[in-house]
Amino acid sequence: MAQKGGREVKTRATTDGLRRRGAMSKGDQREAQILDATRRLLTKKPMASLTVDDITHATGISRTSFYFYFPSKQAVLARLMEDVSDRYAQTHVWLPSTGPQRELLRTQLAGAAEIWQDNSTILVCSLEGYDTSYPPLTEFIATIQTRFTSALAAKIERDRAAGLAPEGIDSATLAGLVTLMRDGRLSQLSAAPPAEVAIGIDDLAEAILRLIYGRVS
Repeated sequence: MAQKGGREVKTRATTDGLRRRGAMSKGDQREAQILDATRRLLTKKPMASLTVDDITHATGISRTSFYFYFPSKQAVLARLMEDVSDRYAQTHVWLPSTGPQRELLRTQLAGAAEIWQDNSTILVCSLEGYDTSYPPLTEFIATIQTRFTSALAAKIERDRAAGLAPEGIDSATLAGLVTLMRDGRLSQLSAAPPAEVAIGIDDLAEAILRLIYGRVS
């Protein structure tokens, strides 16, 4: 909870995670309206240009009502990113595997590409390191990025220990390079036609496997 004008304000977008609730109350519905309106608005203008007034006008609520649910537009973005991050984590079928496992990697990348196509305006903010003036948002972005790179570094170390991948660049550094390449390419493919996306995923899988394992048959 945060204090605003002598009263408590609900802040769901924090690095500690957000409280999940069961049935949708009136408050939950209003919160969902704010999130949906912001998502739609982001297809028309970048987050840096979006204002709280834009969101309240699109939602049909007052600024006071908005601030009851979120302390800022950055908090709304953090919540949207959390939802996308949860979906992203569900695609990570390759990370627990052993060895190259090309098809599993391709499945994971295809799932991530689909999420990028649906949420590119949200995800691009994480690539741009959006708005360092709001620490909870920057901390959350760092957390979701670290979640993937740490899991990938662990896979690299396991496969090296098993003799399935060659020694080389520090595993954490290599995982970071793979992440930058993956996110950059998926961003490029987010508006591409299906045939181009399929080719792009194949190429990306090949590039990742070569970086980690060398030449893979």
